[in-house]
Amino acid sequence: MASLKTIAVAGLLLTVFAGSALAESNYAVVHDAASGTPVRNTYGNCVHTKWLTDKDECPFAGMFTKEDRTVYFEFNKATLTKEARKHLDTLIAKIKAAGGVPTGDVVGYADRIGTASYNEKLSKKRAEAVKSYMVAHGIKMTGTTVRWLGDTEPTADCPPGMKRKELIKCLQPDRRVEVELTFDP
Repeated sequence: MASLKTIAVAGLLLTVFAGSALAESNYAVVHDAASGTPVRNTYGNCVHTKWLTDKDECPFAGMFTKEDRTVYFEFNKATLTKEARKHLDTLIAKIKAAGGVPTGDVVGYADRIGTASYNEKLSKKRAEAVKSYMVAHGIKMTGTTVRWLGDTEPTADCPPGMKRKELIKCLQPDRRVEVELTFDP
C-alpha cells in the first residue's frame, strides 16, 4: 500500500505535467460548422470552451463592446441622426485601427409600436442605412449580411398602461441596429 506522501507527490507531478501540457494549447474556440468561422456571443466576443493561455485565434475579442456596435434610431425613422453618424465614425475608426476585414451581420430592430410587417420593413431600412454608411466610409463588408428582426427581440421593459409619449421614450433601446463583427485579420 502506497504511503500518503507517495500519493501526494504523484498527484503533484501529475498536476504539473498536465498543467504544462494544457498551457501549450490554444484557447478552444467554438466554430460554426457551416462556415468554419469562430462563433461570437451577443457582445462580439468569441465563444471559448476553455481559457488556458494568452493565445487566441480571435484577437479582436473584447475590442468592440455591444454598445460600440449598436446604433440607435429615432421613433418611426430609419435615417441616421448626427449622434448615430458620430457613433458609427468611432466604430469605423476602431475597425480600421484593428486592421482586419470585417464580415458578419448588420441586424436591424424596431420597437413594438406599429404592425409586425411595418416594423420588419423599418428594421430592414435601419440595417441597410448602417451598412451603407459603413461601406461609404471605407469599410469593406464583403460577406456581411443584413438581417432585420422587426419587433421580435425587444430589450426594453416598459410597464403596461403608459401613455404613448412615455411609451415611445421607454422603448428607445428597441430602435437599434447591432453590427455583429467577425474579423479576418
